[in-house]
This record gives sequence, structure tokens and C-alpha cells, in this order.
Amino acid sequence: MRPSPPRHLAQRRSRLDLARNRHLVLQSSSLLAVVLLVTVILANLSGSPGSGAASEGLSAGTEPPAATTGSGNPVRNWSFEQDLNGWEVIGKADDDAVPQGRTSGACASVRARQPGRVGLLQTGVVPGAEAGRRYVAKAWVRSTAPGLKVTLRLVGTGAKPESSQATTTTVPGLAWRSLIVGHTVTGRTDLGVEITADGVPAGDALLVDEVTVRQG
Repeated sequence: MRPSPPRHLAQRRSRLDLARNRHLVLQSSSLLAVVLLVTVILANLSGSPGSGAASEGLSAGTEPPAATTGSGNPVRNWSFEQDLNGWEVIGKADDDAVPQGRTSGACASVRARQPGRVGLLQTGVVPGAEAGRRYVAKAWVRSTAPGLKVTLRLVGTGAKPESSQATTTTVPGLAWRSLIVGHTVTGRTDLGVEITADGVPAGDALLVDEVTVRQG
């Protein structure tokens, strides 16, 4: 019969075995974490845009979708934060981005050089709009001279372009007024958006901000 080891040696061996088991558990946990990480990375790579480019590409003869800004708004430079790029000036006027916007740092300013009609136009906002589709445009306006009649239009292209419009009158002070117009397309066309003010005195300005167009 083999003699039993001293108690202190048995306790030491037990502690060594416990430490060795903890080390094995930590190694197993680390290995499992690495396997899970590699699995997630491979899954993300398999779902990247490049892996599905062939199935998501446009077929021959298919028109690309219209470029849109945030929230599905196709109006380019819709809030005039830096400049008026993408917009054409109507009338003899000086255009610039100036403070203060309705809810942001800047808005569009169209300042008349002489009395008359001034405004902004952006063509091709909705290229190839189909007959029967309905679109709604919205813009916020004010002016340095109160009491100006401001018109918002959705307008098509061609010799006799289809259009719809809404009007409002600016008020004194810094208050903004909204304009909303809806239009149902009667024949395939490129829809643009136009904002104008009539009878603007020389030196006064039409101010425009947050121009949006949405289907509906």
C-alpha cells in the first residue's frame, strides 16, 4: 500500500490543477472569440456592395434614378448652406448665400439690380417624370421689402410646358412663409422648380430657403 503524500503537497497539487484548468478555460474562450470575430467579418464581406454588383447593376437601356438629397428630396443644394450652385437666377439680380436661414445658417438671397421680377430656377429636378405621377413642391420665403407677391411653380419642359403654381405675400420683419404646390404630370416631362417675386424694388431681395420636391 502506497503511502499518502503529505497534506501540504496534496493541497499544492490541487491548486496547480485548478490553475491549469482556469488557463485552459481562458484559452478556449479566447479561441471561441476569434472564431466568432472571423465569422462576422466574412459575413460582412459577403454582403458588401461589390459582391452583389452584378445583380444590382442597371440593365442596358435602363435610366439611372434621379439623384436625391437626404429624405428623398431631389432638389440640389436645397438649403443654400454655402452658395447657390445648381440654381439659375431669374431677372437682373445678384445672388448669394446669406445668414440667417429659416432653421440653419444660410439662405438664398436674390437682390434686384433694378425694379422688376427676380427669382431662382432649377431645371431637371425630376427627369423623365411619368404621366399620372403627382409631385409636391415646398419652399420657404421672405423678403427685405414686405408685401411682395411670391410664386412657387413646378414646371415641365417643351414648347408649351405644363405647370402648377401657388402664391403668397411676404410679411414685415423676419417671418418666413411657406409655399406648397402640387402637380400631376399630364405627359412625360422633366420637372423643374421655380420661385419668383414680382415688383421687387431695386436694392431689395427675395430670400428663399429649404426647397423640397417629393412624390405624392
